[in-house]
Amino acid sequence: MNLKKIGKNLLSLFLTFVIVSLILDWYRKPEVPLDAATTALYDLQQQPFFLAQLSQDRPAILYFWGTWCSYCRYTSPAIDRLAKEGVPVATVALRSGDAELVQAYLDKHQYQFTSVNDPKGHIAAQWQVAVTPTIIIFDQGKMEYATTGLSSYWGLKVRLWLAQWF
Repeated sequence: MNLKKIGKNLLSLFLTFVIVSLILDWYRKPEVPLDAATTALYDLQQQPFFLAQLSQDRPAILYFWGTWCSYCRYTSPAIDRLAKEGVPVATVALRSGDAELVQAYLDKHQYQFTSVNDPKGHIAAQWQVAVTPTIIIFDQGKMEYATTGLSSYWGLKVRLWLAQWF
């Protein structure tokens, strides 16, 4: 088999993967609740914040995850790295126990992202989140991108850049 044929096959496989991924993201895309911008969310320390404030100056990430989620074990470090780099990040710990258990999990893994506890899944239900992890990128309070499943640091960086410039 020659190099040209191998290259064409790899390109074809890559494009197929991208197309299937985009279709799945579109199909599983959550719905932003009408009152999302004006509804206060409370982090684990009971400090209120608003999603609209997060994405005023630059794109922000809303990340639905769970301590029990195997894919989140790979995605959470990327989210944490982005948060440490100054990307506005808010996360929702879905069905992961009480606030103390979620905080203990964050401490164990040295994650420093802001997290809201959703022990019964009420917030996820409002957003129609059916898959974890679900990552939503906002700019100026508007949802620009949503993706589900495994996401890499660089994949998220590209989406943040696209949300800011396009």
